Amino acid sequence: MSQTFGADRNESAVTHYARIVRHNLALVLVLTLGVPLVAVLVSLTQEDRYAATSTVLVSRQSVANQLSGGTDVGLQQQSFQQILVTQARLARTPTVLGKTLSAIGLPATDGTVKQLEADTTVEAEQDSDLLNFTVTRGAPDQARRLAVAYANSYIAYRRDLDGAALEKALEDVDAALVAERAAARPSSARIERLSASRQDLEQRLVLQTANAQVVAVPSEAPQVQPRPARNGLVGLILGALLGIGAALLRNAVDTRVRSGSEAEAVLDTPVLSRLPRPRGRNRKGDSAALVMRAAPGGPEAEGFRILRANLNFGLVAHSAKTVMVTSAVQGEGKSTTVANLALATAMSGKRVAIVDFDLRRPTLARLFEINSGVGITTTVVDGATLDEALVEVDLPGLSEGAALPRTRGSLHVLPSGSLPPDPAEFVGSNAVVEVIRDLRERFDIVYIDAPPVLAVSDATIIASYADAAFICVRIGVVRRAMLRETHRALDRLDVAILGQVVTGAETDAEGRYGDYYTYSASTSQPGETVAAPSAP
Repeated sequence: MSQTFGADRNESAVTHYARIVRHNLALVLVLTLGVPLVAVLVSLTQEDRYAATSTVLVSRQSVANQLSGGTDVGLQQQSFQQILVTQARLARTPTVLGKTLSAIGLPATDGTVKQLEADTTVEAEQDSDLLNFTVTRGAPDQARRLAVAYANSYIAYRRDLDGAALEKALEDVDAALVAERAAARPSSARIERLSASRQDLEQRLVLQTANAQVVAVPSEAPQVQPRPARNGLVGLILGALLGIGAALLRNAVDTRVRSGSEAEAVLDTPVLSRLPRPRGRNRKGDSAALVMRAAPGGPEAEGFRILRANLNFGLVAHSAKTVMVTSAVQGEGKSTTVANLALATAMSGKRVAIVDFDLRRPTLARLFEINSGVGITTTVVDGATLDEALVEVDLPGLSEGAALPRTRGSLHVLPSGSLPPDPAEFVGSNAVVEVIRDLRERFDIVYIDAPPVLAVSDATIIASYADAAFICVRIGVVRRAMLRETHRALDRLDVAILGQVVTGAETDAEGRYGDYYTYSASTSQPGETVAAPSAP
């Protein structure tokens, strides 16, 4: 495949992802703006909540160590975080919660205890010996008082537990003393040691200090709910991430080509023109698709004039007289495009012929409202002359103020005629070669409406009759995998690929059709024309 235009268009990763986001901009914006809006609205419906936190230092010295007078070496070696987690769970017991409520004069019922449990958290700080007691309530003063009472109630509960352990140890020593003294041969040394232990336990019980102490109490309870500004900012970030993620997911799932630049990158061919879907086709029939005849001065027709001008550069460069028009699959607007292009070329003063070589789904006879029943198959098979098969089409009148062409152009249509049983064998016959040769001699330019390259093999044979070709790409219809396969198919054709025409441009993510052509339609002055190289 040879190319007239184009360079290496390999995208960088940043450019690739930026293009995906741009093509799905509506989805990204909806999520980016919608998520924070919902977050703010939800925040405004929330009731006021205030949080206060007290901090407690938990001692590493256990009651067992106090009794033995030593240090727990194993405790130093293992993670103290496990003990802190245990103490946090201990603080969540109903006994501690009930003492907290009673400490500030609130009733400690099952219901109030469960409510306080839902309103509190006890968390161990990472890599420290601290526990944070947090209480969240609807009133700031109550939240602060409960946080202070919660920490103190936990410490008191720990003191009670540790005191019970010392009292149990004292009872065990007393029992051992009674047993030793009642023995047949009491040991004075053992009695002395037990007496010393009893005295030490009594001193510890009197002078007992808690294994936890409050190191910080709240002076105020800041508001934690609602916080619309914070939630809106978090929602904005989350919405942007969700929007980008949704765009990437949509791009992975929906592989349809969404823009001319995307098709240009896959096919590595320039965009010759962007054309809209014909308006009013369902109301007025297929002939309404010929905008060059129905409204030659309208903005939609300007797209075909731009295609004609851009195409002429390639035709001059390749000295081309026959141009094949094809697509990847059916429904991409190739027949409508080549019909309007032929009209635009003829209106510029050229003698133009257009051949319907799509012998499986012919369209040109219907577009031009030709009912003769003859065509290229009639010429090749039934012996009809080319003059009998060609149908001259009336060109529309020039719009007011348009420059007159140097010579009067003409447009002749060679319909398909009756459909052959084997189109591939038919288009490869020597008689078809003679017809194309005759058309080249009679006309300045011959357009060939070929079938899609991925559907049948006919296009490969027809390409041998053409000097150049271009492909129509329907935005939102053709898929990236199809375009990649089309690119490989075009590489195998011995014909110059001039570029591609983007059809259905009103759905192009890069801009609407009117953005391209309305300006020139509204600002051109009578008599102004744009000169383009003349095709041979």
